[in-house]
Amino acid sequence: MKKNFVRSFLSLKSALEALTPVIGSILLLLITFALVGIVVSSVFNSSGDEAGFQPQMARITLESCNGGLFGTGPQAERATLEKNRIVLVHEGGSSLPLDSTSIRISGYGNSYRGIPGSGGANVTGDLSISYLNLNTTGKNPDYEARNRAVLKDGFWSAGEKLMLCGQDSSVSRIDSSVKVNVNGIGNTSDNYGFKAGSEITLKVIDSEGKNVIAAQTAVVKLAT
Repeated sequence: MKKNFVRSFLSLKSALEALTPVIGSILLLLITFALVGIVVSSVFNSSGDEAGFQPQMARITLESCNGGLFGTGPQAERATLEKNRIVLVHEGGSSLPLDSTSIRISGYGNSYRGIPGSGGANVTGDLSISYLNLNTTGKNPDYEARNRAVLKDGFWSAGEKLMLCGQDSSVSRIDSSVKVNVNGIGNTSDNYGFKAGSEITLKVIDSEGKNVIAAQTAVVKLAT
């Protein structure tokens, strides 16, 4: 009886030893399949995210930039806010939704701090101008009058021109979608004028995708 038990035990041990490599191989395969599944899932999810996001792509050119400081400096170098104008042309590519397209401009010029007629002064220095959107929200009514062709369908499309002006900010200022900082300081009238002969940098930005659609530089010509 004892011999039979020992013989059975040894047989079982041998069988288990024989199965161990097989079980190990199966476990390795299962782990490998699990890892491959995780990697494939990650790749497909990543590809899906990229496929779902289509960055805006358009060719924008800066046709002209005219202006001058307002209310300060030599009279021959001054220009009214209304004459500080930038004309941009959509040459081709995606039609840009006005609600989610913004513009950033930097250069040297001036703005007004305070309330005109109630105390305040022109401030001159490095300008940082932000058009938070390109629709009529928070803009001067003249912005709509100048850009009717672009604004009619809510998109800036190929062949259309967009005109920016030094007095595009909302009359109330509180809800203005045009923001102007001078030397990093806000609390301005959100109007602007550029020094003639200086250079500006302008970027058209997809506000949703946070990507720069176009970047242009130009030298400001004195407005006549």
